[in-house]
Amino acid sequence: MKNKIVRKLIEVEIRLGFLHIPASGIELMPETNSKIRVSIDNKAHELTYNATHKRIFGLTKWYKGHNVKIGDTVSLEKVDGKYRLTFEKTLIDTPLKEAESLVDISGLSSQAKGNIVEERIRELIILQGQGLLSVYRPVTDTQGIDLIVTKAGVFQPIFLQIKGRFNVEKQGLFIMRVNKKTFTPHHSYFVIGAYFDPKRLEIDEHILLIPSDDVAKASVVKTKIGDRYNVTAILDPSSQGRWAKFLIKKSDLANKLIEKFEEIEKYIK
Repeated sequence: MKNKIVRKLIEVEIRLGFLHIPASGIELMPETNSKIRVSIDNKAHELTYNATHKRIFGLTKWYKGHNVKIGDTVSLEKVDGKYRLTFEKTLIDTPLKEAESLVDISGLSSQAKGNIVEERIRELIILQGQGLLSVYRPVTDTQGIDLIVTKAGVFQPIFLQIKGRFNVEKQGLFIMRVNKKTFTPHHSYFVIGAYFDPKRLEIDEHILLIPSDDVAKASVVKTKIGDRYNVTAILDPSSQGRWAKFLIKKSDLANKLIEKFEEIEKYIK
C-alpha cells in the first residue's frame, strides 16, 4: 500500500477549506468519520475527516496563509500512523499539459470517460448540423462503432469511432490506439480523436477526424489486450507530422461530415 498521495487543488476545495482524498488514497484514511492528527508546516493540528465524502476539513486558514491558487499541489503522507501535509506552488504552462489532477476523475471508469467525450461529439454534430444531421448510438459496440450519423435524404450513414483522452503526454502528444482485431476500414467509417481538458471541462478546440483507411495504415503496437493501431499527434494546427492533415477545429466537425456525405452520394448514385 502506498503511503502518499499528491494532487492539485480545485476551486471548491480552496473556497471551503478541505482536501478531497481520491480513490487511490482511500486506504490511507480511517474507515469512519474521525478526528485525525496532522502535521502542517511542522506544527500538529487536529482535523476532521469525513469518510462518506472522502474529505479532510479545517484547512481554510492554511490555504489563505499560503495564498493557495487553483492547480497548486498538496501532498498527504502517512508514516507510522501519522499524517503530514505539505504544499507546493505549481506553474501550469501549457493548455495541453497533463491536467487530470486538476479535477478529481480518479473514480471515473474508462467507460464513463468515453461516454463523456462521445456525448460532447454528439452535441457538436447535432448543434452544428442545423437540422440536417442526426446522431444515433448502436445497441452494441462490438465492432468499435460509437456513433452513427445520418443526413436528411441520404440513406447511407457515416460511422464514427470516438477515441477520447483525459490527458496528454508532457510533450503535448495525443496518443490514441484502435483495436486492430475489430477494425474494418470503409469509406464511410471515420475515427475521431479528442482530448478532454479536465481544467476546462471541455474537449480541446482541435480534434482529429481520420478516415478508417488511413488509420489502418498506422503502425501496430502489441499490448496486453491485443494489437492496436497507434496514432500519435500534436493537437496544434501549426504542428507537422503524419496526422497533421487530419486535424480540424471542433467547430468545423459538422461541415466536414456534410462534405463526406456529399462524397458518399457520388458513390451510391
